[in-house]
Amino acid sequence: MDTRERRLIVEGSPCDTNYFDKSLLTFADAQERGRQMCANYEECQRKPMDCALRYGLEVAKYVTKGSTLEAELAEFSQAPFLDNLFWDSENRMEFIKLNGKARFLKAVERFARSVLLMDENVHVLPHCNSCDGVKLTTTVYDSIHDGLQELSGSGKTKPRVVQYCPECEQEPRGQIIPVNPLDEIVEDMKIFSGE
Repeated sequence: MDTRERRLIVEGSPCDTNYFDKSLLTFADAQERGRQMCANYEECQRKPMDCALRYGLEVAKYVTKGSTLEAELAEFSQAPFLDNLFWDSENRMEFIKLNGKARFLKAVERFARSVLLMDENVHVLPHCNSCDGVKLTTTVYDSIHDGLQELSGSGKTKPRVVQYCPECEQEPRGQIIPVNPLDEIVEDMKIFSGE
């Protein structure tokens, strides 16, 4: 499989470099072909919005510097602006305006894979069966209520990793887990006595 020269990825821009062209492999190729302006460039300048292609290229840059696509997308999924309206395109000729975290992440991954000449139909982040968007992973903390009174206890928490679709589901929260303190004392006694 062909690979793109790192310099073409690191120094390029989706505004004037057509990364959808699979024959464009080196920085020299890009210089020879000249600037290939994005079909949405003028509209984007008039009404600036976030662009999935621009962020996809940023993700690809970090991958060429030694990171993994999964790690970069996981970090990008924490960005505060992911619910903003953004531009997306699957061919750099026709653009649509979309919004929503799941759609934004999916579009960024698709373009990063295109830049890196990876299979665009494979995904490192899980997809939602309902909306085909990207599922996010978060850690929630369950509150252990092991005190003698209701809603009281030692203050222990238990982390839990949960996947959810930000388009179809609310962001998960930790739960209250009631624990009988006498059961814990019995367990501690078993451990102490070696049973």
